[in-house]
Amino acid sequence: MALAKAEQCERCATELVTISIVVDGNDLEMYSCTTCDTRAWSHGGKPVDLAFALSEVGLHAGRQR
Repeated sequence: MALAKAEQCERCATELVTISIVVDGNDLEMYSCTTCDTRAWSHGGKPVDLAFALSEVGLHAGRQR
């Protein structure tokens, strides 16, 4: 099985660390650069800011299905 090509940092071209969780049926992803300390978030494939990401986790964390 081949691994997907990693995203690269727009600032310094270093490979990004990606953490993904499912929140209310959508992927919430955090991208982090260990070289220049840049971070970005996306929800359902669309860029979001940190405040939105935290609000989504706060609304849906621990909710029973």
